[in-house]
Amino acid sequence: MNGRKQNIDTLSDQLALKVEPDVQTFMGITENHLTAFKHAKVGLLEYILSPSNLNLAYKQVKNNKGSGGIDRMKVDDLLSYLLCHKDKLISSIYDGKYHPNPVRRVEIPKSNGKKRNLGIPTVVDRLIQQAISQVLQPLYEPQFSPTSYGFRPHRSAHDALLKCGEYISAGYVFTVDMDLEKFFDT
Repeated sequence: MNGRKQNIDTLSDQLALKVEPDVQTFMGITENHLTAFKHAKVGLLEYILSPSNLNLAYKQVKNNKGSGGIDRMKVDDLLSYLLCHKDKLISSIYDGKYHPNPVRRVEIPKSNGKKRNLGIPTVVDRLIQQAISQVLQPLYEPQFSPTSYGFRPHRSAHDALLKCGEYISAGYVFTVDMDLEKFFDT
């Protein structure tokens, strides 16, 4: 255990350091010495609710158009709503008091005669969902398998079929297609 003792003087020296109010210091102990590193007090929530991210989310929701949710608010009415209620909305999220509205259910006819359930969130909820997605997607997207095509950005069923064609050309004889049918419905 020689050489693995914590240097107490270093610890007290580090604790005595003054830290700027907008910076938090984290301490970590390694095998040989105490280390301190600083980073700004900005977490994911601050990035999600940043004006630039919310503006980008607004533009995306506006471009996607779509129907209103249970409150029947139209996408075109979102800007005027945000001008009046933005601060209250953001505060409710920071305070943990924000609750998404129930989703409006619509049945869409399919080509085989059956119907597909579609959930339509309110435009305000879509704005928040889009803002969250814009921050989280770059973090989790690289973790997915490159052969996963469902509900991924810049990937489609057509891309999956092209990849199957590449595998056939390479000599593979089996393809496995997995689909969790009605996963979110049941």
